[in-house]
Amino acid sequence: MNGPTTLLRGGRVLVGAEPAPRPAELLLRDGLITSIARPGEGGHRQVDEVIELDGRVVLPGFVDGHCHLELTAVALEFQLPLHTPPYESIAQMLAALDRARAAQPLGWIIARSSFGLQNKVAEGRLPHRFELDKVSPGQPMAVLAGLHVACLNSAAITSLGLDHSARLPGWISQHHDANGPTGAFTEVWDRLPTAGVDDVVAALRAHAIPVFSRSGVTSLSTIPTSADDVRALHRLAKAGELPFRVRFYPHVPRTATLDEVLAWGPESGFGDEWLRFGGVKIFVDGEGADAVGNPRDDTKWTQRELYEFVRRADAAGVQVMMHAVTPGAVRFACEAALQARQANGGARHVRHRVEHAGDYMDPADAGLATRAAVGLVATPHFATSSDPDAPDFQPLRALIDAGHRIIGATDCTGTVPEAASPLVNIAAAVGRAGSDGKPSPHRISVVEGIRMFSRWSALGAAEEHEKGTIAPGLRADLVVLDDDPFTVPPDRIATIAVDRTIVAGLTVSGTA
Repeated sequence: MNGPTTLLRGGRVLVGAEPAPRPAELLLRDGLITSIARPGEGGHRQVDEVIELDGRVVLPGFVDGHCHLELTAVALEFQLPLHTPPYESIAQMLAALDRARAAQPLGWIIARSSFGLQNKVAEGRLPHRFELDKVSPGQPMAVLAGLHVACLNSAAITSLGLDHSARLPGWISQHHDANGPTGAFTEVWDRLPTAGVDDVVAALRAHAIPVFSRSGVTSLSTIPTSADDVRALHRLAKAGELPFRVRFYPHVPRTATLDEVLAWGPESGFGDEWLRFGGVKIFVDGEGADAVGNPRDDTKWTQRELYEFVRRADAAGVQVMMHAVTPGAVRFACEAALQARQANGGARHVRHRVEHAGDYMDPADAGLATRAAVGLVATPHFATSSDPDAPDFQPLRALIDAGHRIIGATDCTGTVPEAASPLVNIAAAVGRAGSDGKPSPHRISVVEGIRMFSRWSALGAAEEHEKGTIAPGLRADLVVLDDDPFTVPPDRIATIAVDRTIVAGLTVSGTA
């Protein structure tokens, strides 16, 4: 490589495993961190660029351990935002949907709203299919309350094969009121139409930098839901247009079956520093509730089926992301990983992951997770945006104390647009409070919150040897903040501005 040589000076840097930032100078060359020195002691004579930090704080570039890059970009570019707030009623939403249908007379309209929509609108319920039929007669329309709850009109129900004549799998629920089906379903997101490759490319070009790079993200793991999503990533990578490093985990079975993935051949990590195959994503369960939040078992596997899936992937060197949002499903996933590890003897063992385990698992299962050698993933903003402050919800403090290095995930899909920021999530974990306003026992320290979205997320992708820490020889992926998260009150962390995002030694967002 013959990249530029850049000197960052005049700031404070979170170096290595140190507990807080300190004054330091960084020399970057050929996309790597070359040296770290005390101010004035670097002896740097010839550099291509000097970045004066003026007291700003430098952290490792944020590593988002689990997000939906393409889904988020497509939602922002092509779908109708109906989040609560600013919307306060179904009536307001229907008016917006009516305007959208007038502008687009034919075809699907998909709108995105918030978790627990029925609890955030004046009517205290979800939109009904008959209401959606009035604004979109004969043409399909869907309002998503989160990704796993869909309110459909009659045309959408028919189009997706969900009408009364269909035999639905047990993990799909259909909500009824006193007058019959309301059009609210769970676990039908994977039946909805997806964007074509040209639209995905356009959406990524429009939103990758504003949403992710400007939030300090330098690497992420994403879950494509179609081959066109993967093609779009490849097109941008070939053109040198990816502003961050991407590790992708195609959804199985929507994108491909496990047989097809294994027949293709590569192990996790295949690719280059910009675009890599990470493994596969599966759902052990789904929403874990019906459309209005009543708990229900929507497990999609038997124990034997899940074990066989993980065992085969493990033997082939393919990492598995396992979505689990109930304590039972988390336990189920851990047991499958443990059994697969024992069956394969660890010869080609890869560290599998349980997505959302850090949010929903029973802390008593921390030992099982250790024996299974799984990575535990958590999304801190869920404590305020999605789920109530239950006593054992998101027990980060206990899990970290038990030795787990929690993988930080924004899990952004378009449901909570502001939560695509790692700083918003770090603030949620560090400043978490109970419903009484008092500090939660599940709070973690600032440096632990940062590690969740840097070194620990890199560890979850088996990439800790190249990113996630500021150290000589690692990739020059950095985020420069205009304030210090170690000294501001926790509720200020979310609003700290990202002054500059640096990837491979080059500024991709912020001060030019």
